[in-house]
Amino acid sequence: MNLITPLWNESSVCTAIEDFVYDVCFEQMDEQQFKQILSTLYEAFQYFYSAQLHYAESIQYFIQCKYWIDHFLNGQSASYILNFNTQQVQTLCCVLYQYRNDYWNELNRFIQQEQQNRNSLYQYLTKLITHYSELLFVRVDLGYLEEQQVYIGIQDVQQHMNILRNRIANQDGCFMGLQGYAWALEQGAKKGYHCHLLLIYDPSKRLSDWYLADQVGKLWQSITGNLGWYFNCNTTEHKQKFMRNNRLGVGNIQCNVQLEVSNAFNTGMYLVNPEKYAQHLRAKIPYMRSFGTGQFEVHWRRGVAQTLQQCGF
Repeated sequence: MNLITPLWNESSVCTAIEDFVYDVCFEQMDEQQFKQILSTLYEAFQYFYSAQLHYAESIQYFIQCKYWIDHFLNGQSASYILNFNTQQVQTLCCVLYQYRNDYWNELNRFIQQEQQNRNSLYQYLTKLITHYSELLFVRVDLGYLEEQQVYIGIQDVQQHMNILRNRIANQDGCFMGLQGYAWALEQGAKKGYHCHLLLIYDPSKRLSDWYLADQVGKLWQSITGNLGWYFNCNTTEHKQKFMRNNRLGVGNIQCNVQLEVSNAFNTGMYLVNPEKYAQHLRAKIPYMRSFGTGQFEVHWRRGVAQTLQQCGF
């Protein structure tokens, strides 16, 4: 486990703790290595821990471990962890070993939730593609600059996402002409907190998919106070990589052309992949969602009942 990092942040600390607890439970680790890693993570976690957040199972066991460490340290600095005796180390390991069963339970819950999200998104996209003859698919990835992540916690992410979703709901500016959307919030080892965003426009109202993605990215930078970054999946260069293999699923989609529809579905389904457990959120605000879509059954969309009948939903 590599703990060389220029600067800890909430996301990287939580990810490192989960990796550490997993290694203790399922891999080989000698006593000295255990104490060295534990000392580093214990000290780093002190800066980012919040009793208001709901943590993943691995981190909850680490927090239990932290209470024992506080007791053993008895006011001494974190470096004294390196002097813990074998009995103290065994006590801490016994606390962390409880994660062994909960790891599989948490993994299964994640897979089940992602499958539910996948089914929800599939039905939503099916309704849109059945309803319209042509759509404009735009994909943007939104995150935070690596050197700025030290300033970003999950509460900041929630605040930024709320602003973004409100702008999407208002359908003004770069969201004018929007027919549908979906988003998924993830946490990567290097990327930290990031969002995959799918936007589906009326191509009779909006033409340039690259421009729209770029405008959404610039809006994200504004929302985050220039702490954010974005990746435009609709650039010509990026699209050409998929065009070579007939896998292009962004840009203009003809809803009666099976290959284009299939590719568009694949583009959307990237947001909800049960195999992306490594990207799950380790810290959440209570009742916080990590995935969502727009609504198909809205008052301004004509012919909804007929489309629902066609889809069989």
